[in-house]
Amino acid sequence: MTGLLAKDIPLRMWGVHQSWIETPYLHRDAEEETKKALARLEPVLILGSSMAGKTRMAAELVQELFPGKRVFIPDPPDGLANVMNAGDMPEQHVVWLDDLERYLQDSKNAKARWIEGLQKSGNIVVATMRSSLFEGFMPNNDQPRTQWETLQCFTRVHLTDETVESQRLASLSRNPELRRGILNYGLGTYLGGGFLAVERLDAGRSTNPVGRAFVLAAIDWQRSGIGDAIPEAVARALVSTYAASSKSRPSAEELDAGLKWSTAKTVGGGLFSLLELTQDGSLRPFDYLVDHVASSGVPVTSQVWRAAVKSDVPPGQLTSAGINAQFAGHDDIAAAFFERAARLGDSNAMVNYAISLERQDQIGEAKVWDTKAAEAGNPRGVTGLAVKLLREGKTEDAEKLLQQAAGAGEGSAMTNLGYILIGRGETAEGIAWHKRAAEAGSPLGMTNYGLQLELQGNVTAAEAWYRKAQSKGDGAALFQLAMLSKKQGKSDEVEPLLREAVKRGNPAAMGWLGSIMAAKGQQLEAERLFERAAKRGGAAGLAMVARKLAEEGNYDEAERLLRRAVEQKLPGSITDLGVIYVRQGRIEDAKSQYALGIAAGEDQARLNLGLLLIEEGELQDGQALFRAAANRGSSDGMYLLAQSLLEEGKRGDAAEAAVLLEKAAVLGHLDALCESGKRAADQGDLVKAFKRLAQAADHGHLHAAECLALLKLQAGEK
Repeated sequence: MTGLLAKDIPLRMWGVHQSWIETPYLHRDAEEETKKALARLEPVLILGSSMAGKTRMAAELVQELFPGKRVFIPDPPDGLANVMNAGDMPEQHVVWLDDLERYLQDSKNAKARWIEGLQKSGNIVVATMRSSLFEGFMPNNDQPRTQWETLQCFTRVHLTDETVESQRLASLSRNPELRRGILNYGLGTYLGGGFLAVERLDAGRSTNPVGRAFVLAAIDWQRSGIGDAIPEAVARALVSTYAASSKSRPSAEELDAGLKWSTAKTVGGGLFSLLELTQDGSLRPFDYLVDHVASSGVPVTSQVWRAAVKSDVPPGQLTSAGINAQFAGHDDIAAAFFERAARLGDSNAMVNYAISLERQDQIGEAKVWDTKAAEAGNPRGVTGLAVKLLREGKTEDAEKLLQQAAGAGEGSAMTNLGYILIGRGETAEGIAWHKRAAEAGSPLGMTNYGLQLELQGNVTAAEAWYRKAQSKGDGAALFQLAMLSKKQGKSDEVEPLLREAVKRGNPAAMGWLGSIMAAKGQQLEAERLFERAAKRGGAAGLAMVARKLAEEGNYDEAERLLRRAVEQKLPGSITDLGVIYVRQGRIEDAKSQYALGIAAGEDQARLNLGLLLIEEGELQDGQALFRAAANRGSSDGMYLLAQSLLEEGKRGDAAEAAVLLEKAAVLGHLDALCESGKRAADQGDLVKAFKRLAQAADHGHLHAAECLALLKLQAGEK
């Protein structure tokens, strides 16, 4: 907050570019529309091309209409967010958001409700933005709606170089060169030097490749987000990256000559230069050229990213550059930016660094940084810490933190709170939190709300929310889309969706993909996926790692992991815990656990308890459990009941056992197929015997394969 009155603020503090020609302010046609909107106290956004005069016009009007108001100019990109999250909303101020795209780059730094709140508190909100960047925030399949919803809070005024206006402005100028420039190119283009600047930059390929390299290095430096101007020493070091025609590093003399060329005022009749020397000796590129290069789609070079990460700048700029690097696909460089900013005390960077660490499976270290961010009062840090506590089974502690962060408007906290509430039966309230999170722009909230809609039968609306969340990079949305594809019979879409979800760190996708890989016999990949899922608290991963630990005799750790899977209501996990108890000789604990599994509808728990009871001589109770499972369609229950009846040797039981065996065989039970095949061979039905044994052998049943080979041998002998 500047604390200065609007009338006392110089043009440079508003963000008005230095003028290369002494000329009085020329009133624009768009002023009338702007004044009407400001009179209605509406937030106003001035849109126009680079150097069109947006900031100058807006500043002139604010000083004219509100000279006695104090001005609040938040530092981009997160200055507005820091003030609003701290509850320190200004009142009766002019809120100045020059180059609004710098705040919108991360949706968490500029929210629609903040703009509405500022307006209700009597503030005059004025923003500027380049038209080309405005179009980039329009919602589509790849672009989320969050930033667009913020832009909808503004009354938009377009500042253009129309022919009629250009003629009027030219007639007001006493400078003949300026008059010709306005008429030929329009005021903004001429004074901005865009057209001529591009011409000179292109000509530099042959006339001065070293000078052109200076300009390109400065442009990429600004595009990285690390700062508007590149230090001269850094630019000199980067020149060889861009001077493609040079066979060796440019000499000191060539560098000096190139710098002189790029900073010479030879554009627009000697009015402009491609690079501006700032007061501290850094080099700032012409805005028009930055837009020109960015629109070409050429990526920022890796050399610039590596140089930028070492730059001595405030932590907020490091964080901004880290976000840009992440969007550009440089996750390792982004992590380096976030780490530096985090160690310098930037709480947003701490959260981002924690996310980067988690993607690298460094869960413990990620928790450390989430904790630091939470202690600094960052709502996202509070949420991150709460989620990790949830994974550790510390639900009560996690819920307290989530209540705190949700109250501060943090979308991920809202939806995680909804998850807890639904888990303990408070469904309506939980769904309401999911919906609030989705509408607040939380990708995870969108996914969870979509899931609830799907459970209610509204598949179309659910998929729409999944797609919105997918466009914002949410791995959980991809997992749900994979689930939906499976339900819809689109099996070829499942694995690609799961792999993309795994790339985005979704533990449920890791567990499912691990199961798919295990079924394909790719055990090493499956185990890696299960271990990654377990580290993130994914139920399937926890269960599979627990099974491996139990096989190795590490029962205590296996039990701990399975209890976490049980808390997430993973089907079969209750029974798995009972199996571990049996291996430890804790039979009574196993019985109790199996009883819990039966209550939860796990048929395997019935079978396991039945086996324990039969081993203890409680034949009727054991068979009753087998029969209950069989009646529910369990082929295992049918087979075990048949075997138990056959062991009794009663004639009536043998007949029932035969029927049960056939039912289980028809359902594909391998042991039942083998037994049915053997019985058929004994009864002389070789066609059936061959068919049953071959079916079981084809699915890997070793005893069936042995019986089939023997049967073929006997048939050959006959």
